[in-house]
Amino acid sequence: MIKSGLKNYFVNLKHFFTPIGTLAVGMFIGLSLLIPGTFAIIGAMIERLIEIVQTANVDFESVKNYIVEAVKALDWNDPIASLKIMLTKDWFFGVVNGSLNLFSAELQPYADAIEETVGLAFAGVTMLFVLLVILCVLGLISGYFLTRFLVRRTMAKRTFKKFLFAVFVDSFVTAALIALCFWLLTVWAPSIFITSILSLVIFGCLALVSAYLVHGRNSVDFKRVINFQNVFKLLLVNALIFVISLVFLSLTVAITNPIAGIMIGFSFVEIAFLVMSMNAEGYVLNLVPNVSAVEEQSAEQSADVA
Repeated sequence: MIKSGLKNYFVNLKHFFTPIGTLAVGMFIGLSLLIPGTFAIIGAMIERLIEIVQTANVDFESVKNYIVEAVKALDWNDPIASLKIMLTKDWFFGVVNGSLNLFSAELQPYADAIEETVGLAFAGVTMLFVLLVILCVLGLISGYFLTRFLVRRTMAKRTFKKFLFAVFVDSFVTAALIALCFWLLTVWAPSIFITSILSLVIFGCLALVSAYLVHGRNSVDFKRVINFQNVFKLLLVNALIFVISLVFLSLTVAITNPIAGIMIGFSFVEIAFLVMSMNAEGYVLNLVPNVSAVEEQSAEQSADVA
């Protein structure tokens, strides 16, 4: 089981670019809306401000220089943190008000109109940024389900009937385990430490039981699937896969940088979790053809003897 489990992980790394690709698509669409949309909103804001203060004596070149210097003052070695600062209402209004305060006396009569215009512009940019985040999240979600489909097709195909049966079994046993843990916790508070350890073993057993019921029932001996040795091997191989995925993630971060490394390397961890969730099913499916072959061989030998 350990060898096949590790093999499953490395084989399924061929789907490495699937979650990255869907995330990139979501981010690309979001940025294609955010960047031009932001320029359009800021351009409209400036035009509106010019209309409001056209009778005032304002040097807009000084205003532009003030805003540029405020943006340059941010720490662009950490672009994500700088963008977060720029998208805060305090910073946005602070920079605009600070630039306009250069001509506070001339602009005082237009203060309310200016504040309203700047507020609408900030709200528009914020909505575009929220849309970018939503599209990135949708990219992550779609990547997860697409990668899960590809990994399952490689490791443990299921018919729709088996899918429904597996959902029922997993839901029932998970709910029963959670109920048991909560009951033990109410009876004896320190049991949380025991249940935390036992839950790992129990989840390993349940994964094998579920895999047996879905794929191995009437084909494989129950004791051959569910035993202490297999539970231990399943937990061990899943732990090894998780550690290997974290090593790959750390190497990616070290080779690139924290932001790019996490965005690229998260695929190693995502595929690891998907493989870990299907290792039990893959193990049982590997047993089924072996059992069938043994039965066919025994039948042939019996026929020869007869």
